[in-house]
Amino acid sequence: MAKTGQNIEAVVFFHPGEFLGEKMDEMGISEKDFSKLSGISEEKVHLINKCKADVDFDTATALEKATLIPTHFWLKLQDDYNIYRIRLLAESLTNSIKRPAENDVKRQKIRKTVNKMVKLTEKM
Repeated sequence: MAKTGQNIEAVVFFHPGEFLGEKMDEMGISEKDFSKLSGISEEKVHLINKCKADVDFDTATALEKATLIPTHFWLKLQDDYNIYRIRLLAESLTNSIKRPAENDVKRQKIRKTVNKMVKLTEKM
């Protein structure tokens, strides 16, 4: 049981495209028809549905128009997914720093990458 005042964080994060695919199935609509309904290009709908493209503000607004699911919901899914992936990568890089590196140059490159990722998460 969580103590009072503690934040509870979801353990599973997923790309908005996974949710979009389920929503399109629920609506009984193809990517082509969803493209027409939302005003998003068919190619972009396909890429999002396959989790190969991110959802930005304009796309989230168009998704809201087609699904009646608020823009902020789509953006939150994308942000949570991005942060999750960055944390996984940062953890992986941190673990590689803990192991003896072949040389100091390798360590410096890893640290720079981790620092860039931390800065990216701070901007989100």
